Amino acid sequence: MFDLVEVPPIVRNSWRSQISAMFLFPSLCWSCFTDDSIRWTKTVILTLFVVGVCLELSYATWNIALEMTTFPRTALFAQVHPVFILLGAACAALVSRHAQSELVTFPSRTEWFGVGVTISGAIITTTYSNRRDQQRPSTITGDLVALCSAISYAGYIASMRRTQNAMYPGLQPRITNASVFIVQGFATIIMMMCSFLILAIVPDQADWSLTPPYGVFAWPHCDDVRFIIAVGVLIAVGHLAITVAVQNLPLLVASVSLTLLPIVQTLFSHALVGTPILTVREIVGAIVTILGVALTTVAHDKSLAEKHRENEEDSRRISIDNRS
Repeated sequence: MFDLVEVPPIVRNSWRSQISAMFLFPSLCWSCFTDDSIRWTKTVILTLFVVGVCLELSYATWNIALEMTTFPRTALFAQVHPVFILLGAACAALVSRHAQSELVTFPSRTEWFGVGVTISGAIITTTYSNRRDQQRPSTITGDLVALCSAISYAGYIASMRRTQNAMYPGLQPRITNASVFIVQGFATIIMMMCSFLILAIVPDQADWSLTPPYGVFAWPHCDDVRFIIAVGVLIAVGHLAITVAVQNLPLLVASVSLTLLPIVQTLFSHALVGTPILTVREIVGAIVTILGVALTTVAHDKSLAEKHRENEEDSRRISIDNRS
């Protein structure tokens, strides 16, 4: 849909959200009526709203970045969200330490080293000038927009985890099919509403008509309507899978798994629209980035294991003292 359908990026994003919302709406209604264990609190409603807003921001900046820089660079920079998750963990640890609480541990040196390796991979990719893509040259501004997409995506998956914890208080770990459809269904609807708001604010980008290519509701009248619908449905299915992964795996583990997407995205882009395949230098940058994120994840898991072992030793020591 990125290059096969020539429409403004914010219109393209709105079309995607409309199709995904239509696809997920029946399952959303079914889930709301069948899962009685969900606690509908203000926190749940607020976090669902945050999920939808972050999802819209990630896709909006993604589509804008595609118009400003090359596809491989957009795909790579948009996938460094584990780095921002780690930075968020560091900020939470500082707040926890200031409040004299040990609920959040500060990232280890190995985790920070993994962040440095990841950034090094991004620098390797940034310093390459993609001369084969003259119609859409790489730009620093486009790279920064792609990084904004990564930040929004980090907020997206982190708020999904927070939503699941709020929906089932005291019942973790728990996952149901209903919660997956509820999180993604509401997120997609909120994303669609946000896209309408952006279209209303940004001038000369779209009109509220049924006429392609600038009509907000014009996608059913496009020549590539089947392809557009297929993309919207496949993206919705993919995000359902991401929701299951985020709710069942450690946050960084789920996040690092998604860093493999740039390679797959670039191959699909090359097969569908003929965009240049990754060069040797870009492949090296991608490998370094993925290795850095993987190193960060392994170090994070090791840090959690050590923290868990320390808590067990403290509990055992307290139990012995109480007996004596």
